[in-house]
Amino acid sequence: MLVLVLAILLPQVEAQIRRGGGKVDETTQIINDCERRTNQFKRTLDKALARDNVRAGQGREDQLNREADKLHDAMARTGDAWNRDHDLNRARNNVNAAIVIARDIDKAMRNWNMGGDAESQWAAVRTELNHLALNLGLPKIW
Repeated sequence: MLVLVLAILLPQVEAQIRRGGGKVDETTQIINDCERRTNQFKRTLDKALARDNVRAGQGREDQLNREADKLHDAMARTGDAWNRDHDLNRARNNVNAAIVIARDIDKAMRNWNMGGDAESQWAAVRTELNHLALNLGLPKIW
């Protein structure tokens, strides 16, 4: 029964993505990579914020850590919607939520000296999110 449902739903999802200018396999890879990278970034950011030279106020640091958690959670929900449920609309909504969160993180990353690892990981996350936004017809982070 599950195979039949997937056989019916997957072509519909693929057709919707193709109309949006993206490719199913490419979008799947970007989602999976972005989910993994947001998890790595979350850990690296926590270490970077613990360094003595990164001080923007404890409240702002805590907020940034929460936003990194929310970004990872949004990408995890995106992966579930896309890979497990084949729900394009839910995946797009979660990516859009991730982009909103990422905009605030991006401002902080541009304004603070977080160190090479955090900055390079953020650049990779931002690039992949922007690529995903393009595939799904959503606005970029910046």
